Amino acid sequence: MKTLLAAIALCLLSLPGAWAFDAATEAVIASQKIGKPVAIEDVARLMQASERWCYLEEAGSCAWTDVYLDVSPDGAEYEIGNAWDATIDIALIAHGRFENGQAICETANDWLASVRAMRRDDASLVGGRALRDLKAEIAAVVGPPSQDCFDYVFRGVDTATQTITLLQRQSSDGVHDPAQDTLVTLHFDPETAAQLSLRW
Repeated sequence: MKTLLAAIALCLLSLPGAWAFDAATEAVIASQKIGKPVAIEDVARLMQASERWCYLEEAGSCAWTDVYLDVSPDGAEYEIGNAWDATIDIALIAHGRFENGQAICETANDWLASVRAMRRDDASLVGGRALRDLKAEIAAVVGPPSQDCFDYVFRGVDTATQTITLLQRQSSDGVHDPAQDTLVTLHFDPETAAQLSLRW
């Protein structure tokens, strides 16, 4: 009996990614082909199941991140995080609508009101006049919200690290801009997702 248990344990150790994803995510992965577009309903399932999306990941740092807060058949609410400058990280709430079974499109919600800011050195919150002034600075630089659309191409999966890689493609007025193509790594493990940092 001990020999059997030891053999089972050894098999489990040799298969670190065997149960890395939930059943819905496994079903999405099984239906994908590398280099092919991902249907938006499958993207929605990945949004629901993932912990954090890391754009242009480099050694655990991200150019910016998405955390999907709520996903419905019509669209998604998500928190975007990025480094505003060398000392401040910001996060804001945005909304997207699903269109044509293949894309998520930005909506003109007032995301500026949702902006919160954290100091990069100790993660303490910025508030009061400092936050008000920061919001004014952001509004002056960023301008009004865009309404671009994004679709996704499947690039690969790593069960050992519980990640999926997609290519995000951006379009405006139905025209794809290849210069805006961006690799995004979807993290499903809460611990590794929490350790990701924003790159300045």
